Parts: sequence; C-alpha cells; structure tokens
Amino acid sequence: MHYVDVVAPDGATTTKQVKRFLGNLSQMSERAARREHALIMEKVNRERGSVAPVQRGQTFADAVNKWRCAIAPNLSPATVRPRESFLRAHIMPRFEKVPLLEMGVGEIQQFATDLRKSLSGKTVVNILGAVFTIMDYAERCGMKVRKVRFTDLELGSTTRETPVAFFTRSQATLIIEAAREPFKTLFAVAWCTGLRAGEILALTLDDLDFNRKTIRVDKSADDRTREIRQPKTKCSVATLPMPSALEAVLRNYVQHWKPNPGGILFATRNGLRPRSRANVVRVGLKPVLRKLGIPDNAGLHAFRHGLATELAEAAVPLTVLQHQLRHADVKTTLKVYAHVIPQSQRDAMENVGGLGQSLRSTNTLLKVVGK
Repeated sequence: MHYVDVVAPDGATTTKQVKRFLGNLSQMSERAARREHALIMEKVNRERGSVAPVQRGQTFADAVNKWRCAIAPNLSPATVRPRESFLRAHIMPRFEKVPLLEMGVGEIQQFATDLRKSLSGKTVVNILGAVFTIMDYAERCGMKVRKVRFTDLELGSTTRETPVAFFTRSQATLIIEAAREPFKTLFAVAWCTGLRAGEILALTLDDLDFNRKTIRVDKSADDRTREIRQPKTKCSVATLPMPSALEAVLRNYVQHWKPNPGGILFATRNGLRPRSRANVVRVGLKPVLRKLGIPDNAGLHAFRHGLATELAEAAVPLTVLQHQLRHADVKTTLKVYAHVIPQSQRDAMENVGGLGQSLRSTNTLLKVVGK
C-alpha cells in the first residue's frame, strides 16, 4: 500500500492511496516479495521526489576507492592509465558523490549521450567499460548496485571514424631496407610476427629458438615506465613461428648484438632497460617514412595491422589469423576482416553469373547503336 499524486478535475493535486498485488503466497516467497516491494517503492519515491538517504560507503567514489586498492595494483600500468584518465576527466566529475543505486539506465544513458557530443563512439564505449568494471567489482564486494549493461543503452554507431593505419607488404619491405640497426631488425620482427610494440621491446635472446625456429612471447615492456610485465592478456602468451627470412635477419643481428645483463634484444645504450616505443618511432621510423614518401602518421602498430591485412587478403583461416595475432576474442580478429576485401571475394564478384561480360557487351552495343 502506498500513496500516489492525482490531479483533480479542477487542476489541484491530491494524494490517493493505492494497493499493489505482489503475488500469491503459494507462488512467491517472502524474500521475492520484499525484493519486488523495494523496487516498487524506489520508483514511487523517485516519482514523488522523495529519495532515501544514501547509505554510508555506497557512493560511486567509494566503489572507485575499493577498485583502486584491490584491483588496480594487479593490472598493468598500460591498462590502469587510460581508466584513471577516464575517471579524472569524465566519470568522477559526473558520478563521484552519486549513490550507486541511483546509477541506473537513465543516468548512464544520459551520461553516454552527453559524451557523444564531443567524443568518438569508441572512446565512449571505453569510458562506459571503465564504469561497468568498477560497478561489477562493487557488487562483488556486497555493495548495492543497479544492473546496467551495454545492451541496455543506445549508443549509435561505435565504429572507428578514421581508417586504421597499416603498412603494405611493399611499404614494409622498403622501410626495413632503408632503416639502420637496431631498427632494421626491430621492424623485421614487427612485420614477420605481428607482435605488439611492448612485446617486441621486451624480447630477450632466450626468447629466440633458432633450432625450432620459434619466438616465445611471454612479457611486455610498459610504454611509460619500461617496466617488463606480463603481456596484455593470457592469450598473448604464445610461441610463434620464426619465418626463414626473419631467422636470417635475427642471426645476423645477434652476431653484432652487444650483450647486456637482462639479455634484452633492443636495449638502450647502457643495456639496463628496453628502448622506449616513442624513441623508436621518433628516431627510427619517422625519418624513414619521410624519406620514402610514406605518410608518417603511423606507428609501430601499423606493422601489426599490415601483417593482419596481408593474411586476411591471402584468405588464411580465421583461426590462423587469431592465433598469430593472439586475440582473446575472435570478434577483435573479425574487425580485421571487416576492412579487407580478399582477392577471392573480388574474383567471385567479378564472375557472378557472367554479369561483368554481359555489361561489357551491352556497353559495346550501345556505342554501336549510338553511332
């Protein structure tokens, strides 16, 4: 039983007592009835402008503090940094003091809509992902949280607005030939394996097995601190094939390589830590791109995307591409195929029912008739 506002015929607002049937005792437990009752009363209080006081320790800021203390230290700095940036720039200004129970579909939908006014769809998805990650952990800690998921929201198109930069096979070949060491070998590894930049910079001599012709990938160097940690995901740990062409390059490089305490293949001059990605791009890659007349808006990841594109163009099985790129989710691999049109598809469309030949014959006939 509760009260609702009712507008009288004369325009005045009065209250009316109403009764709500929750369920039959033979079909509904008391616990389920109390849960349903709480949801109804929460809605009633909101409509009447009466909101229950915030429970202590139940705001979004409290959830963030729990996540920072218990979860963030176990993640790589490369994962934590963007989430902290999202929290600082977008999330906390909006939800810092908001009770978790008030962060429902409506509030988060409006948050996402406001973000889309100035940010790309992909960035909005990443920001919301950070929100949901923290709320999920808060719920596991016993905090009362509203259930909101991506499927509850309308985000519009979240596809990438700008095309992904990648090197073609011919471009990669020219870049490798024009680069000086150690960048020549580093770029060859990037193209022939599709490793991420941090994974390449963390490679050691022990990771190379010339007998089995394999490269072990089980660590990654952080972009900012250059600390060597576990790679991006569990699926990133793998032993990849070492193509014969790359084997020759690596054997030659190792012969002139200067040993260092960590056995790092691409170390700084003092050999104490890996080179930085920014330095490799600025000193090793950009000058070569400008010299060759290749747009210099690409970084080391363009080698990875280039290899993925090359494999997709060659119509290799999806599982082979996924294992080489070490994607945890096949959906990520499918995105590679999304911007690639394999030659087999082109050939198929050229020969659909002989339509191409028919159109050419029709055009010839029209020209003759026109004359």
